[in-house]
Amino acid sequence: MERKGSCSETMDPRPVTARALPEKRRELPRVLQVVLSLNPGGTERLVVELVKRLRSELSMSVCCLDEEGSWGDALRNDDVDVAALRRSEGFRPLLGRAIARVAAKHRVNVVHCHHYSPFVYAAIAKLWTPGLKIVFTEHGRLSDAAPSRKRRIANRVLAAAPSRVVTVSADLKDHLVAEGFSAGRIGVIHNGIDVGRLPDAGARARVREELSIPGGTLVAVTVARLDPVKDLGTLVRAIARQPLHARILLLVIGDGSERQSLEARTSEAGAASMVRFLGHREDARALLPGCDLYVNSSISEGISLTILEAMAAGLPVVATRVGGTPEILDATCGRLVPARDPAALGDMLASLAGDAALRAALGRAGRARVEQRFTLDRMVAQYRDVYCAVA
Repeated sequence: MERKGSCSETMDPRPVTARALPEKRRELPRVLQVVLSLNPGGTERLVVELVKRLRSELSMSVCCLDEEGSWGDALRNDDVDVAALRRSEGFRPLLGRAIARVAAKHRVNVVHCHHYSPFVYAAIAKLWTPGLKIVFTEHGRLSDAAPSRKRRIANRVLAAAPSRVVTVSADLKDHLVAEGFSAGRIGVIHNGIDVGRLPDAGARARVREELSIPGGTLVAVTVARLDPVKDLGTLVRAIARQPLHARILLLVIGDGSERQSLEARTSEAGAASMVRFLGHREDARALLPGCDLYVNSSISEGISLTILEAMAAGLPVVATRVGGTPEILDATCGRLVPARDPAALGDMLASLAGDAALRAALGRAGRARVEQRFTLDRMVAQYRDVYCAVA
């Protein structure tokens, strides 16, 4: 990682002298990550990376409010304890006590909650174990609606529970302030990725051969959970606006509740020959080198890992101007368009499709920006420092 050294070195760097004996050093953080599940997703991937990269230094365990998820086995194979509480529908306050029990089992002193529901239940767990330090990270929103009155009222009490509040973008920080959290208590830690090597021409050829993509085809790609917040219906309509002779193909990588509906809408729009639904692919990132540009059509976004991965692969990005996306993407490395606007999105795709030199320039700039500002090492080091500070 970019930052080395033990937590004790970070917290108490003062020299020992005869006149001033050092204070007792704080206990090393023993961290419980609390998530909805470990099913594939951006937040879940970050949790897995935090655990893997910090477990040699700090005690790490995971508690899922719902099912364990497909990535739980991989962590367990690495000797990380993963508990699944399998909550039923509705508000279940006793889940807070269950979290407190999991924390006690591992002698946890820091509970890192990802998203709002895990935070609420961890705040309840603190009633049984007052000494728990809570770190709450908000990763995104399920819609672009204004904060509800119910949540603003609840946050008058809950906002005092966490030792640290973190958002993955400045936009989300503003949203939490509107929900009732104090701006002075909220920090921003942008998401990061393992940048990896820049793909070469051989990788592009291999992907295109594997996917049987005809020569001369311009390939756009999106990697997303097929969920209303991703608004893939707008993307389908934008693709349907492209003339058939343009030979544009959209790859949709991901699965979710909207897949059947999206496939039906694609056929209704007359775009069935222009869109391929590949489903969930563990090798989604490895497919990016075979593409020419990346598209994101969300109506709300935190800091998208898939946008960062596309930039790392040297792809130009077209994305909606929502959430934290403008914090990672500007005109030097991509193009931003309004949300819910298939005409604007379609026109931008057509513009980039016809300008290979511009696509290449945007892709180079995007790669450089990720290398400079959005690395996984930087993100992990920042969270490590948060754990050490609150323990």
